Amino acid sequence: MSAPEKVTNPRAALADKAEADTLRAAADGIDASSTPDPLAAEFMRHDAVVLERTSAEALTLDTTPSVGTGGELVPEGEQIKRGGGIFTDTVERPDAITAAASMDRLKLTDEGIGCSAMALDAAETIQAENSIEKMMAHQLAAAHKLAMTFAAKAQGLIEEDRNGLYSSPTIYATEASRVANASAKMMDAFQKGTLALHKLRTGGKQIVTVQHVNVSDGGQAVVTGGISQGDSDGN
Repeated sequence: MSAPEKVTNPRAALADKAEADTLRAAADGIDASSTPDPLAAEFMRHDAVVLERTSAEALTLDTTPSVGTGGELVPEGEQIKRGGGIFTDTVERPDAITAAASMDRLKLTDEGIGCSAMALDAAETIQAENSIEKMMAHQLAAAHKLAMTFAAKAQGLIEEDRNGLYSSPTIYATEASRVANASAKMMDAFQKGTLALHKLRTGGKQIVTVQHVNVSDGGQAVVTGGISQGDSDGN
């Protein structure tokens, strides 16, 4: 197998890594077969090493991008051109995939819904520690914007209904109700998202501590208790 051309796209680099894993598995299968072919297995492992090396080179950034608001990377020059769309979480030691994922997150918050500022502010507020938390913060921002947008739309329709010529319910009131329900669903999604984020950070564990006070006859027994968050080890 001739040396492959230098890969510059993160997706292609990941495909090369996957192919390398496949080649290694195939080589192991040949060795374990009833009719092993050591030479073929050796060639496969050699090709796997070449693919791993080229993919590693492609995923290594020449310069480390700075970390901006909301913990997102700020790619420059060739880092921007290399683009991508792959999720990862290695901001402390970023590679091309990390930069591409950061760019994709910011692009998604800007295109269509236009809530980049709120998304970054939310990530900054919760001090997002990894890519999952950043995406959850961005989703919370999107849910909040949609909830408030639908609420404003519902209010506008109600005003239209009040200013109309009809005293009975009209299409404005019906549509206002529908849009208000959409707003309520987004508010519910926002609240569930905050709970999911809390559970992600705490592991969803609760520790219940109950203390019993024993007293003699004629006295009063006082039972106190508390619920606190803790990890799976009870700490």
